[in-house]
Amino acid sequence: MKAAGFICPKRSNQHDQMDTPKVYILILNYLQWQDTKDCLESVLRSSYGNFSVIIIDNNSKNNSLEHLIDCAKNAAIEATGYKIYKREMLNSQVDWQGLPRLTFIQNDINAGFAGGNNIVLSMLANLDAYVWLLNPDMTIREDTLTELVNFSVHKNSDCIIGAEVRSYSGNREPLFYGGGKINFLTGTVRLVNKQEAIDKLDYISGGCLFTRAANFKRWGLLPGKYFLYWEETDWCYQAKQLGVSLLVCLSAVCYDKVSTVIGKGFLADYYYCRNGLLFISKFRKRNVPVALFAMKIRWLKRVFTGQWGKARGVWRGTIDFLKKKFNEAE
Repeated sequence: MKAAGFICPKRSNQHDQMDTPKVYILILNYLQWQDTKDCLESVLRSSYGNFSVIIIDNNSKNNSLEHLIDCAKNAAIEATGYKIYKREMLNSQVDWQGLPRLTFIQNDINAGFAGGNNIVLSMLANLDAYVWLLNPDMTIREDTLTELVNFSVHKNSDCIIGAEVRSYSGNREPLFYGGGKINFLTGTVRLVNKQEAIDKLDYISGGCLFTRAANFKRWGLLPGKYFLYWEETDWCYQAKQLGVSLLVCLSAVCYDKVSTVIGKGFLADYYYCRNGLLFISKFRKRNVPVALFAMKIRWLKRVFTGQWGKARGVWRGTIDFLKKKFNEAE
């Protein structure tokens, strides 16, 4: 069964693009190509003209990339151009500055959030452009990208910028502003849901993270040990320690479907807890015993409420942290 085609993207003339900064929008897909399609459709309706979308499929086993390419095979996308690359083609065959409106990249492994994005970030880091990491379960307004660029061009180049994130469903109430705060005792994070707390951010959410491409050369790529959750927390927090500003563009709005890929069961608790402990051991090693005790309390709460999958995730994540069982080296 063929998927429905994309909505025709807005276009801008060549003069407009020459006068505006280039933005590379990275959308990492794993299995949920329907959400990625919704996200992409909203991006292609952007009022801002000078951008290229790069969809990286993290070795989905459900023909995700084929579905998305099938969606792109219509006159609207073909008029602006799209290309398809396998991971092994990236070093020698890609003109990154000359990418069309839409590019598909097929990864050969599921490399997680950091690894999937890094195969492209490592190539973009030398370009004079912006990078926007956008989760596939997000959609945006037509003016979101315009607002981010207009906000960014008046700030220092080494800042990291987030947006106001609202619920995709219901009355679309605000969920959080930009990112969150880290609890260095419990190894947990709390999203900032009040505008007056924006200046206290410890990290910008990787679901909507906007910055200069060169910053991934200045401070390094996303740390790969985490695989999922906490990698942008680590990256942003290290940058903040160097004096980098974490900012929120309140006029830029995204809508979040909330965890449609991994859900909120075993895997979510496993990676969240394991990686929270890893983060604490890296930045506040003396707090690890306290964080381990907090994980025990977290496990007990899930057991007493009958959340067996989540309880198993907390337990397994804690054990794997103690065994130093992580993913690829940083």
